[in-house]
Amino acid sequence: MFRIDRTSRGDRLEADAVLTPSAFQSIAEQLDGPPLRARKIGYVAARRATESEVVETRWNGKETTNTARVGDFIVTNLSPTRIPLRDGEGHMDMYVILAERFADLYEPASGESEHGAVHRARGIVSALPFPGGLDIAAPWGERQAASAGYLLCNGQEVYGSSKETFEATYELLGSSS
Repeated sequence: MFRIDRTSRGDRLEADAVLTPSAFQSIAEQLDGPPLRARKIGYVAARRATESEVVETRWNGKETTNTARVGDFIVTNLSPTRIPLRDGEGHMDMYVILAERFADLYEPASGESEHGAVHRARGIVSALPFPGGLDIAAPWGERQAASAGYLLCNGQEVYGSSKETFEATYELLGSSS
């Protein structure tokens, strides 16, 4: 289901099947320490898709692709000062959240952006660092890859984040043990 490779840059995770919270726990047990707890500190701008729309998530290269259905949310990560996050190539950090999951993950914050209404994240995630990178099957059915990143468990979903995006949008709260 998954494989952890020890590389000169650090642990690297590969998974060909979508990971579950129990797989996340198994992965954590194979690493040196317990999962970290993290809270999103930045904001997001979100707009509803009015037609089927392909969204490519990029951070210094392609991370993944997802297709928003009508009603799903297309989300742009914003900094704590509400500026869209951009990678070294100038691409905004955008992704898709299913319509039925959005209210569980985000709550309204004051303001609007050219990319939609501003929201802040709800709750805490568990995070595992992978300095050697990750290449996993994402919950939305596509591959997700980063040369260095974090594996996140948010409720019943397990997905990845590039190191740069994670560090720009989350604050670490300590370990979850």
